[in-house]
Formats: sequence, C-alpha cells, structure tokens
Amino acid sequence: MKIIELVRYLKNVQEAEKFIDIEFPDLEYDLVDIYMINKIDPHSDIVFFDAEKIPNKLIIDIEGVTYENLFPLNMVQDMVEELVNNNKKISDLEIADFLLSYRKKDA
Repeated sequence: MKIIELVRYLKNVQEAEKFIDIEFPDLEYDLVDIYMINKIDPHSDIVFFDAEKIPNKLIIDIEGVTYENLFPLNMVQDMVEELVNNNKKISDLEIADFLLSYRKKDA
C-alpha cells in the first residue's frame, strides 16, 4: 500500500479505526505507527507497526529491511481530517503530498 491509497481511509476517525480493525485486527488503533520501506517517498510502500513492539526510532532495521517512520496513525488521521475539513475539494494526491512534505521539512 502506498500513502495515497491510505489517505482515503483517514478522512474521519471512524473510517480509520474501521480500516485498522479489518486489516490489522491485532493492532490497537492508538498504538499504530506508520513506517515507509526504505525512505519517505510517495512510491514507498507503507507498513504498520505496533509502537510498543518496535524501537522508538525514526529509522529502524528489521530483518535487513530499513523502515523510516512517517508518523503515528492517529496523528496522520488528524492531519488528513483537518485538511479535508478546510478544503472539501482537496484530492488524495494533494493530501499525500502534504503529509510527505510536512514530514520531510517540518517534522
């Protein structure tokens, strides 16, 4: 899954929680951290980790694969919902670009 595909599930908290419950029933919504494989990039695949079961680091290596932290899921969901509430016509691509730009430049 790429970040643009995830955006559609994050426009409100109910959809985000439902997504996690269905796709990752063993993960608790408030403990989900989003990581990107190799680097922060729109083409990188994303993965979800239980924040309590991984090192608290920006970049982690698990079994030879490098993962770079984007944000906790609940934080991304808040940002997406705010963007949508402020601009009903914003596209998923614009939201994804904002998230990646924010992470690279501001976070």
